[in-house]
Amino acid sequence: MKITDVKATNLAKTSQTIVQVYTDEGIVGVGHCDSTSHVRFIIEGDLKRILVGRDPLEIDVLWTAMYRSIAWHGLRGVSVHGMAAVDMALWDIKGQKLGVPVWNLLGGRYRDKVIPYASLTPLSFRPYNLSERAAKYRDLGFRAVKFGWGDFGRISVEKDVELVKAVREGAGDDVKVIIDAGRPWGCTPSWVRRTAEKIEKYDVFFLEEPLTPDDIDGFAEVKASVDLPISTGETMAALQEFRTLINRRAVDILQPDPSRVGISQWKTIAKMAEMANMMCIPHDWSTGVNIIAQIHLVASIPNGGYVEYMRPPPGKEDSVEADLIDRLLTEPFELKNGYFEVPNKPGLGIELDDRILTKYAV
Repeated sequence: MKITDVKATNLAKTSQTIVQVYTDEGIVGVGHCDSTSHVRFIIEGDLKRILVGRDPLEIDVLWTAMYRSIAWHGLRGVSVHGMAAVDMALWDIKGQKLGVPVWNLLGGRYRDKVIPYASLTPLSFRPYNLSERAAKYRDLGFRAVKFGWGDFGRISVEKDVELVKAVREGAGDDVKVIIDAGRPWGCTPSWVRRTAEKIEKYDVFFLEEPLTPDDIDGFAEVKASVDLPISTGETMAALQEFRTLINRRAVDILQPDPSRVGISQWKTIAKMAEMANMMCIPHDWSTGVNIIAQIHLVASIPNGGYVEYMRPPPGKEDSVEADLIDRLLTEPFELKNGYFEVPNKPGLGIELDDRILTKYAV
């Protein structure tokens, strides 16, 4: 089997790019990255020149070849995002070729269902009633909700507490509550400590991105001084960045995004986290392709169990974001007793809806 073509499709009004890797046996692998639209030129330029004519089953070999080729662009950020999308597509091809799901290729599954948490924004005093929104998703059957960004971390510690209290009141006692601070610029470790100490009583599952991602010293300081679990990782792209977080014991939970690190690196990061007794919970705010990748990955690790599932704000159920999450794939996600079942079809087990892809392709 040989790779014959690599195509990257930017999606209008978003930072999303769908990648399709074609082979001479008619198998097409699908991948995705959440990045700048300029990633297309890296994928269809330097990376395609390396990939065409190569065996798509040699995933590790191709990752090394791509990584070496992008050195002049920089070994972080958008260059790795392009590699991540290709890597995802290669795993999809390998699963299809061998007739097994990606989680099987990754070593097997620890669970046959995962918990999606409803990812909601904004965490704000306006324009939505937080308690009502939390209650809505509790009633829909979600076992966990996440609220973030908005006003949190941008007014006062007291206001932060009001916001979290409102979410907990709506969610009730049996739903996990996650708070995403949205890395507010100018935020300090002392603010995070004071906030964490005051919102702990509302049984927050973890506090995400309370500091800017490159403030590793600040994360380590906060983690060492509070009981509330802290997470970060959504903006990182390379193993070395996550290794630093692990070595410094800077957070409790790592949150690599499959669309930015790829399936190969994500699995390695999760193994590194497991060895350090840390959880690995993927980040996502993009497309159904990345949600499927999350499900396969989380099924294949012992130190996880949750996937992020973005839900559009009220009145925006027909937005581009909703289309790409819920309608880009021909088979919609189905919540069953608070879980998503792990798919058993070969590869990622997905088919793109050409109508949605064409609608947003640019």
